[in-house]
Amino acid sequence: MTDQADKTQRDVTVIGAGIVGLCCARTLQRRGCTVTVIDRVDPGMGTSYGNAGIFSTSAVMPEGKPGVWKKVPGWLLDPLGPLTIRPSYLPQLAPWLLRFIANSRPRRVEEISRALSSITLPGLEHYSALLDDVPGDQLPIRRQGCLYLYPNPADVAAAAADNEIRRRRGVALEMLGPDEIRQLLPAIGPDMAGGALATESGHAASPLALSQLLAARIEADGGRFIRAKVSGFAIGADGPTYVHTDHGNVEIEDLVIAAGAFSKPLAKALGNNLPLDTERGYHMMLPQPNVEVRVPMLISSLGFGITPMNDGLRLAGTVEFGGVEALPNYARAEALLTHAKRLFPELGDSGAEPWMGHRPSMPDSLPVISRSSRFDRVFYAFGHGHLGLSLGAVTGRIIADLLQDRPADIDPTPFRADRF
Repeated sequence: MTDQADKTQRDVTVIGAGIVGLCCARTLQRRGCTVTVIDRVDPGMGTSYGNAGIFSTSAVMPEGKPGVWKKVPGWLLDPLGPLTIRPSYLPQLAPWLLRFIANSRPRRVEEISRALSSITLPGLEHYSALLDDVPGDQLPIRRQGCLYLYPNPADVAAAAADNEIRRRRGVALEMLGPDEIRQLLPAIGPDMAGGALATESGHAASPLALSQLLAARIEADGGRFIRAKVSGFAIGADGPTYVHTDHGNVEIEDLVIAAGAFSKPLAKALGNNLPLDTERGYHMMLPQPNVEVRVPMLISSLGFGITPMNDGLRLAGTVEFGGVEALPNYARAEALLTHAKRLFPELGDSGAEPWMGHRPSMPDSLPVISRSSRFDRVFYAFGHGHLGLSLGAVTGRIIADLLQDRPADIDPTPFRADRF
């Protein structure tokens, strides 16, 4: 799966220095392209900094499930629930929400699941290919699986259908009972119903270190980073010729938009008005957790995950719809800590630090990995929702194949920009 340099060198500008943009830039660079990466913050310091750090190769189902519309009133009423909508944002969100509900019909869920599995299942293998020139002891990637934790018997029953779909898609699952959970997690509380271990998943011991590793490789091989805020484009007959930034204009040939939740106005300026919104996610970082957690875990019934990292334990999750401008509500991060202490009674919170970021989310739970509908030399790589880290390397592969007109080993059709 290792990429070889393409004979025709291309000059590619990538807007976005998060994990997806960096993976696109590094893949293209290894294919022989020269790359420039533009972002308003340093590499990996945006949303990629604060994600849960889990490579979810088992994430083969959309966020929207049949009957999801029945839950909307509850989302509006519980400001600290796993998913909430700020009432003031509801009018702006309504079109996105209607599309989300439309994509939760059984037949559509099955189609989306097939498309998701084509990119999530091989996600870690694409990282292995992209980073095959990095010594293993320098990689902040751990392949210890990911545990779906079920605190209550009702959670086990509720997860049965999802786990059946995972198995059908080829996800390797090992079902664990209460005693096996306690062996794996000695610090867990007394009430625990069981879990499902996705044995081929993994996690980043430091998402920031992974981004910085990619950035260092890009720079060492001649790539250029520009820290600037993009405001628009100069567009000629064949497409954009310059990127306008607050630090001047940058001449461009090929262009990749990988700006996460901030991609919508950029894509619109280039001819695609896409239904991208942001799921505001929170984390609480615990530098002194005082408990040992050996594997990352997801607690779907509570809407968050727990991941062991180099600098402590990260509690990450929840979904809040409120746009990119509203101030954080750190009570949502505090709620994560409350939930985690119920699972791990001895959990320490000294030095706990909250954070909030913007997940770029599409209403059908599928990213946009596509050539522009208008310009042949413009490409989109955004909208990955909860799976930006998981899908960074595979997205870079698809974008490089599209840009270089190579036959793709993954069908890009479900991720086209013109599907809406």
